[in-house]
Amino acid sequence: MAKRILVPVERAKEMQFALRVVRLIALESGGVVRLLAVIPIPEPVCDRRGYVVLTTDQQIDRLSLATLDELRRMAAVDLDGVPVETSVIFGDRAVEIGVEAECFNADLVVMPFSSRRPSPAAVIRQMARRLFTGRSAAEFDVLRVSALRAEPTA
Repeated sequence: MAKRILVPVERAKEMQFALRVVRLIALESGGVVRLLAVIPIPEPVCDRRGYVVLTTDQQIDRLSLATLDELRRMAAVDLDGVPVETSVIFGDRAVEIGVEAECFNADLVVMPFSSRRPSPAAVIRQMARRLFTGRSAAEFDVLRVSALRAEPTA
């Protein structure tokens, strides 16, 4: 059973459904869930004269606080009764998810299905395999979930 479940959070319609699936898995297995937000590293904001008005560090601090609040809200609403950890990381999404899966020692990575871009599951496994040669990246599973929708009939 999945005792350590990593959930890379993204802004997708399927995220709420994925969290429901994670809650059921965690309750059945007695597992711990880690909600992970990966944010691209922001560029400094400059005015029209080229002076920096908002540094990268200031943006990272602001984004970290806002994202942690959102992750805590998601945990309270969608993962009630499940032990939840939260983490905000800045960098490349596929790389950081793979690194976090290894560091967290995840048994399962649950991601909402998204049709707008290719699945990062293979990239995550490949990056984790490269970064951590002591443990095969195949030792954690990636579950992509999608809510079933009824197709309208004409």
